[in-house]
Order: sequence, then structure tokens, then C-alpha cells
Amino acid sequence: MKKKVMIMTLCALLLGGGVTYAAATNYYANLLARQQGQMEDIIEKKYNERINEIGEQVHHDMVMLASTERDRILKEAEEYLKTKLDAEQQARMNEHSKAIKAESERILKELKAKIDELVAE
Repeated sequence: MKKKVMIMTLCALLLGGGVTYAAATNYYANLLARQQGQMEDIIEKKYNERINEIGEQVHHDMVMLASTERDRILKEAEEYLKTKLDAEQQARMNEHSKAIKAESERILKELKAKIDELVAE
């Protein structure tokens, strides 16, 4: 009988230990499961923070690119304008130079004629 009681006691202890282990396992699994919503909130918050950072970075980079392109366009346009105006200046100078030379040749011709007249008298 002692043997039987001892075996029954051992079985009860093993069975009780298994139930306690299972209950403990369920407790921690449930504890983790209850935190799922909190973990999802954390992930969503991190996602939104990063999306906002990306948006700000993209905005900053695009503003810098637009500013750089604006500067490049202005520089090239100013160089083109200078080239065109330099050509215009040269064309005007050539035109005026021709007129001055033609007028100086006419005046010189008339002065020579006047000199010839004066010498012939």
C-alpha cells in the first residue's frame, strides 16, 4: 500500500508540475500576446517618424537642387548675354569705324583739293 501511495503521490506531483508548467507557459505567451498592440503602435510610430524624415530630406535636397540649377542657368544665360552684347558692340564699332573712315577719306580728299587750289593760285 505504501508503494501504491508513493506511486500515486509521484504521479500527482508530475501531473501537477505539468499543469503548473503549462499554466506558466500560457501566462508568458499571453503576456507577449497582450503586448502585440503596443508593439504595432511602436512600429507605426517609427514608420511615421521615418516617413517624415524622408519627406524633409527629399524636400531639402530638391530645394538645394533647384537652387543649384537656378544658379547654373543664370550663369550660362549671363555668359550668353555677354557674348551676344559683345558681338553687338563689335558690330556697332565696325559700322561706326567704317563711317568715320569714309568721312575722314572724304575730308582728306577735300582738304587736298583745297590745298591744290591754294597752291595753284
